[in-house]
Amino acid sequence: MLSNKSFCKKKNRNRIFHLILFSLFFLPPSLLAQSNTVKGKVVGTDALGIDAVSVIQKGTTRGTTTSADGTFSLSVTNPNAILEISSLGYQTQDIALKGRMDITVTLQASVAKELEQIVVVGYGTANKRDLTGSIVKISGKEIADKPNTNPIASLQSKVAGLSVVNNGTPGSAPDIRIRGTVSIGQVHPLYVVDGIFNDNIDYLNPADIESIEILKDPSSLAIFGVKGATGVIAVTTKSAKAGQVVVNFNTSYGFKKLIDKIKFADANLFKTLFAEENVNIGNLNPIDYTGMTANTDWIDAVTRTGHFSSNNLSVSGSSEKNKFHLGLGYISDEGIIVRQKLEKMLLSFRDEFKLNKNIKVGLNLNVEKQKLPYGVDWALDVARKVMPQISSGTMPFKIKDPYNPDSINTNLYSGLNVALQNSGVVNPLIQIENEWDKTINTEFRTVGSIYAEINFLKDFTFRSTFYADRSNVNSRQYTPI
Repeated sequence: MLSNKSFCKKKNRNRIFHLILFSLFFLPPSLLAQSNTVKGKVVGTDALGIDAVSVIQKGTTRGTTTSADGTFSLSVTNPNAILEISSLGYQTQDIALKGRMDITVTLQASVAKELEQIVVVGYGTANKRDLTGSIVKISGKEIADKPNTNPIASLQSKVAGLSVVNNGTPGSAPDIRIRGTVSIGQVHPLYVVDGIFNDNIDYLNPADIESIEILKDPSSLAIFGVKGATGVIAVTTKSAKAGQVVVNFNTSYGFKKLIDKIKFADANLFKTLFAEENVNIGNLNPIDYTGMTANTDWIDAVTRTGHFSSNNLSVSGSSEKNKFHLGLGYISDEGIIVRQKLEKMLLSFRDEFKLNKNIKVGLNLNVEKQKLPYGVDWALDVARKVMPQISSGTMPFKIKDPYNPDSINTNLYSGLNVALQNSGVVNPLIQIENEWDKTINTEFRTVGSIYAEINFLKDFTFRSTFYADRSNVNSRQYTPI
């Protein structure tokens, strides 16, 4: 049994415990936690205060906004709290107080990164926000993933005001205009590759391009003089990234064929139309089609499905003093006309060595060797003039051997009936099959530069470059009897 005195002590202890619980549940939080008042100011990069900036203690509902001069005052529950500061048009920042009760925060504009984009201008680079002219930048990725042997062909429909008309012949340069054409001087734009002037960039491997800038505004081209009057296409090739060794291999394959081709009359319709023409001109003699029993679509006869493949291997590396990039490429491109094929091998090498913090030297080298396609662009024009009654295949004939007194049996293409065909019209397959493998047309081109660069003032750089562009074309043709 408990004594009266013990029972009263126990009852008093229970009352105290209940009062403590009641205060924990019903007293305001501001009375339970120590209050710390933070005062501060939010300014922009111009050091002027920004009003209506949201200042919130992260993880709580405590918050306030800045006044017209950018100042604010906020009570926080923890002297080491984190403040989240945000405003429309600025980058959000998290500020750790670390016991500070008076702070100043500088907000950065949210578009700063976009404005700081670096583009190539003339012999150097500039921030995009500092430009007054019209410049469009295309990344190398958008160039490399297109099945084109010429990188300029991949710019089609990429840039407003840039007209690119591609040619169906493998390896041929497209016709390009920037904002129309001119009546005096060159009509194509000026090409600048890593600061060096070029008339074309056929020798570049599309996989080795870092970016392409198209300069369209005359006010932006003053540095190039008269040469830049028709626009400038500035190309930056790839170089190694700092502290990385990267090995990259990519390959692509595709095919192409003629679509929406012109429909021609077949053999029966040709006979009907030709007979009507003869009646109209008063020629009533029947046409002799003896030996002409074929029904040939000559456009189909001289065209095919062409195949395209591109294979590229690159190795790049960088150290504190040296960075290099080596690229190898092989491109095979068949045209839609039979026996038309381009083969191209490409080598690119870039190396830059830093002698000290103020002096560096470098080497850029591009080598191209290509076997140009047999020139057969005339075939489509000739094919549309040949009668469908002529066979596109070969037939065995016994003829005199032109190199021996004996006769030989050989497969020959059909000639044309000169009485029915216009003068000058020939069977296109005779000429193609007789010449395509007896024509050799190769090009070997080397484009390179060496340079030295000296930085001896904060805002002054001297650079000297020696540049060479050499091309050798070897063309041979043999026409047999």
